Amino acid sequence: MEQGQLIQTVNVIRAQQCIDFLLTRPKQEIVGLGMLYGKPGLGKTTFATRTAFRNGYTYLRLEATSTPKTFAKELLSNLYRNYGYGDYIPHGSTNTLFKQCVQVLCEQQDAVIIIDEIDYAFRYYQLLGSIRDLADETLAVILLIGMQEAKDKLSRIDSHYFDRCNYFYEFQDNTREDIMKVTRKVMTDPVDKTTIDLVWNYSRGNLRQAMKVMHMLETRTDKETPLSELVLREAL
Repeated sequence: MEQGQLIQTVNVIRAQQCIDFLLTRPKQEIVGLGMLYGKPGLGKTTFATRTAFRNGYTYLRLEATSTPKTFAKELLSNLYRNYGYGDYIPHGSTNTLFKQCVQVLCEQQDAVIIIDEIDYAFRYYQLLGSIRDLADETLAVILLIGMQEAKDKLSRIDSHYFDRCNYFYEFQDNTREDIMKVTRKVMTDPVDKTTIDLVWNYSRGNLRQAMKVMHMLETRTDKETPLSELVLREAL
């Protein structure tokens, strides 16, 4: 299987439109805060990591153990590396660390920060507020990536924060055409209609499941067994 590609599915195109909108907004009038959200397995993290890598954006993934201070330290370390300031071990209070982040971002007016698993921030109002402050005090684009209820949760937690988000896009189930594009780009074995039908039938728009089926098909050792029977047997 070919790895590391960012295939132009509908979700990828619409998510990129979000970043483009925020980058070209009137920066003195509109904050660069946006959110991508949706069900698991639709390609949100794949889009975020590969887009960040290709464009030199800063990517961070929140975890269940993330606190305002650990987030500030990780963000500052990543900003230093991304913008050529060298390796740096952040130290100081949470407030000091965030002020240093603001200082770096004020010097990098086209900065894009992608924060994955934003749902973990909903339990720490200070962390959520600090991310909002980064958007308010700098010209950076800050893109939040969350689960399918992230938009509604943000609205309930802080309506003013919600109003600051200037672009929302909900990832949808990938279409059959999307799955066909992915199958033809990713699989190294010849791809025919039977293969595409199998991947589509067992994924039904879920990109993670589609990748699993494609890997299964390419690594099978029993070439005599019909593909449909093989996939069904593995699924059970």
